[in-house]
Amino acid sequence: MKKNVKRLLALLACGTMAVSLAGCGATPDQPSGAGADAGAAGTPDSGTAADAQDGDTTYSLGVILKTTASEYWSYVIAGIEQAEADLGNVEVDVRGASGDTAFEEQLNMVETVAGSNLVQALALAPLQADQVNNVLEGAQMPILAVDTNFEAASTFIGTGHEDAAYQGGQYVAKQIGEGGKVAVLANIQGELTSESRVAGYVRALEEGKCDIVTTQYTDGVGDKAVTVMEGVLLSHPDLDAVVCCADDVALGAARAIASVGREGIVVCGFDGISSGVQAVVDGQISCTVAQDPYNMGYQAVVSMVDALEGKELPEFIDTGCNVITPENAEEYLAKLKELVP
Repeated sequence: MKKNVKRLLALLACGTMAVSLAGCGATPDQPSGAGADAGAAGTPDSGTAADAQDGDTTYSLGVILKTTASEYWSYVIAGIEQAEADLGNVEVDVRGASGDTAFEEQLNMVETVAGSNLVQALALAPLQADQVNNVLEGAQMPILAVDTNFEAASTFIGTGHEDAAYQGGQYVAKQIGEGGKVAVLANIQGELTSESRVAGYVRALEEGKCDIVTTQYTDGVGDKAVTVMEGVLLSHPDLDAVVCCADDVALGAARAIASVGREGIVVCGFDGISSGVQAVVDGQISCTVAQDPYNMGYQAVVSMVDALEGKELPEFIDTGCNVITPENAEEYLAKLKELVP
């Protein structure tokens, strides 16, 4: 493995730098459906594993992300590029929509790739799982899910979003105690990843006997989160905490809280991007649930090659997560900057 991969493994293994999430992501948020044998069925006629090792076969792989216009997905791309360099016998076509709500744009990308011979395997992070299922049903190549699961994928590579949010919710519940009043700021209503995170937060907070006073949707946009949070503070001036389904949302909530001079409200983010972790270091937010998007990208490429070479893949490849708090944020931030300077 190359230098960045060693850094990643050190990041994941370092128990002193993060609160380890036992069982985090232990189950995917949605079961995979079509084709547990899709890897073998989709193996191209030309080329074998031995040919690939000898450098005689180059695999053409496709990755379609939710968007390429955010820091989070830049870590996924970095992992893809590292795997491409390490393997040496792959060419990866990476695409992504212009934003998290560009549903039609991404669906057109999926239709283009699926209806052509551009790639031999596809890894996809869907904006709308139901819609891509319709397009990819019966696809004659390995189909993998990245970050967000969907039925047509044979393997899901990512975080168990509900389990990860549950761990963040547990941390918040401990900070505010029983009876604490909590607002939930979700991303896109009805979107699988956002709703799974909400479910995890709610489960942990209810177990901690906290009072969930409202759930609001922000489309995952920081500026909208500011406006939404201002309204929450007016309606619930005695609020103790807010749990958010993205770091950008948490940063927006923190801005709204600061603008009215409120102190002591616990703010939890999700994703663990550098701006979110920096906000933990600076005391703007209290914690963030960090995924490992770099590892998602790396494992997506490796797994597509494995599928093309006829290897059986598990239904779920857990890329791990950590709760980032003031105790471990500086070290985690340094690791992020090494992965994507």
